[in-house]
Order: sequence, then structure tokens, then C-alpha cells
Amino acid sequence: MAAYQYVYTMHNMVKSYPGGKTVLNGITLSFLPGVKIGVLGPNGSGKSTLLKIMAGIDKEFTGEAWAAEGARIGYLAQEPQLDPTKNVIENVMEALGPIKSKVDRFNAIGLEMAEEGADFDTLMVEMGELQEQIDAADGWEIERTVEIALDALRCPPPESAVTNLSGGEKRRVALCKLLLEKPDLLLLDEPTNHLDAESVAWLQRHLEDYKGTVIMVTHDRYFLDNVTSWILELDRGRGIPYEGNYTEYLT
Repeated sequence: MAAYQYVYTMHNMVKSYPGGKTVLNGITLSFLPGVKIGVLGPNGSGKSTLLKIMAGIDKEFTGEAWAAEGARIGYLAQEPQLDPTKNVIENVMEALGPIKSKVDRFNAIGLEMAEEGADFDTLMVEMGELQEQIDAADGWEIERTVEIALDALRCPPPESAVTNLSGGEKRRVALCKLLLEKPDLLLLDEPTNHLDAESVAWLQRHLEDYKGTVIMVTHDRYFLDNVTSWILELDRGRGIPYEGNYTEYLT
């Protein structure tokens, strides 16, 4: 359960571009933990810009915008960046580095306990703490979890060089990595682009069960209808929230 009332807050946030065009004008919003929100608005209304501000990428605005203390933010850009020095699986495994380290340490403790003179009591305490953390993160079957996600999103072979991937392949790898990170706030800019129907269906199920807050921009109205429980309409610089999915918003 989140230790904060709101995962993200904006107060009188204004975003203007050089030349004077204001796309977001006096946005004041607070986002509850665990909600699924679809952002709607015409082209140029600031949908992607809003996500970039929330991700901490675009800092050129006035007013206030901040995430709750301790909240982890994940962002899928339309053209995401991957580490070109690493292959597909190495990029994806970055998401699981912290939990993998805990699993490795847990296994190492078992070996240390067999050593002569080992401080059994201290090691048992550490092992118990690690087990709780690994259990909470569902981290015992990392390799299987990664395999399922890579397959579901039709990612390229694990050993593929990132430099040889198409734009669509890079997006699928970046999305896979992001979902495995399990951030508290998941910002998705057109997440269904470059996905086939089966991958979209898997992503829909995954997001329906996702414990964190999800804020997405998508033109896939069916996907939006099935995942979101709130709509945020951007209209002439204002942000207008509606409770309900896309169909309910239309009525």
C-alpha cells in the first residue's frame, strides 16, 4: 500500500513554447495511486508534453509539478533510448538488477553458512530479510518472467544487438524493460504502436492487473476503454478529468 496520498501533483503548471504558444495553461491536478488514466485531446494539445513533464524530461515550465517522495516513475517515449553497447537481454535485465542482486546474495548466504566459523545467526537474519523482499517483488523466477514478457511482446532474439533493431523493435524492448521495472507511476506514450493483436491483448491484461498508476496516451480506443477508469481531456490548455472509461466519457 502506498505511503502517500497522491503519486503525482501539479499546481498551476504552465507550458509554453518559444513564440508564445501555450499548450498547458494552469494545470492543477493530483493523481491517486493505482488509477488508470487515458489522456485525450487533439493533436498539439500537449498530451506527449504532459507525459514528458511528469517523467522529469521537460523541465521548461512554470508552476509546480512533483512526484511523491519515494515514488518511482517509468516512461515509454515514442522513440525510446536503449543502451547501444548492450544487446536485447542485457538492456531488459537492467530492470531487474536490484532484485537479481538480492537473489544472488540469498543464494550466496546458503554457501557461507556451510563455511567453518560462519556467524549463523547474523546470516539467518539477513536471509530472512532478503526472502521477504524477494517474495514481495515476486523475484524467485526472474528468468521465466523475462522470457514470458519478451515472448508476449514479440521482442527480437535476446542476443540481438540493439544497434541493428528497427524503431518498432526498440519500442517493444523498451516497453518490456519498463513493465519489468514495475514503477509506481507508468507513463506510456502510444504503447500499442508496433504491437500485433496478441501482444496488445497481453499488454491489456498486464495493465489491468498492474498495481501502480498508469497514465497513457493512445489512439487505440478499444484498448483505452478496457484499461482506463479515468479520462483526462486536454482542451485549450486546460486539463479536465472525467471518472469512467472512454465509452463513459463519450456519453
